[in-house]
Amino acid sequence: MTSLSSQKQNSHAHGIGARARGETTWSDIDKSRLYGIGTVIYSALTVALHPLTVTKIRRQVMTNNNSSTLESGSFFQTYYRGLSVVVSLAIPARIIYISTLEFTRELIDTHTRQFIFNPPPLISAYEKELQSLIPFVTPFSGGVAGGMAAVSSQAIIVPMDVVSQKLMVMEYSKYREKGSVLNVVNTILKTEGYGGLFRGFGLSLFTSIPAGSIWWAAYAGVKDQLNHYLDANYPPESIPVLTRQGIIQITSAFSAAFASSILT
Repeated sequence: MTSLSSQKQNSHAHGIGARARGETTWSDIDKSRLYGIGTVIYSALTVALHPLTVTKIRRQVMTNNNSSTLESGSFFQTYYRGLSVVVSLAIPARIIYISTLEFTRELIDTHTRQFIFNPPPLISAYEKELQSLIPFVTPFSGGVAGGMAAVSSQAIIVPMDVVSQKLMVMEYSKYREKGSVLNVVNTILKTEGYGGLFRGFGLSLFTSIPAGSIWWAAYAGVKDQLNHYLDANYPPESIPVLTRQGIIQITSAFSAAFASSILT
């Protein structure tokens, strides 16, 4: 009986990975397509929305005295300042974010489930209590991975924001003379050192870690619960695959955005 129970437990433990639960794992994903197509779409959105970013940053620092000097020049010179910095650094930051998120989430999820179903002898007497935590594993792994992804990407995003925003709010006459990325970076290094490129790094972590953790914890948790609900109440053939995925993804994303905006 003991060996049979042990075999069942081991088979259950081996079937607790994401692939065994019918989910796409990080190793299953075609990285070239993910990064290639994602980079093109992300770059196109960045270019399209960049004027809005410039407008927002300028509204935050603009006064009646400098409004005209900021907005002199052509449309491109006015509303696409800093675009080269944003595109060149946001793409690697996004790759680092996604890679860290997906790899860490799968790793934490798998090892946490293995720990719960195969606890060390010291706490094996609490096996039932441990297994009651299974519904929380998915949001837990998503939350931790989201926080770690936010930390890893901020090392690139903060310098990108510092340099690009200096270009965005630079007066037009000064921008024409010293508006290159290299000039801005050299000026920061000469006056503030390397710390100047990471100004606001602590505050960025303070906001991005909770937001990323809550967003991905909520997203993973809602997605997991919706999958269980649809599996229990609707046969697979009753809902087209794309429709099912759309319902799950949209509902999970809206729920995550709502939770993140309320709690952070």
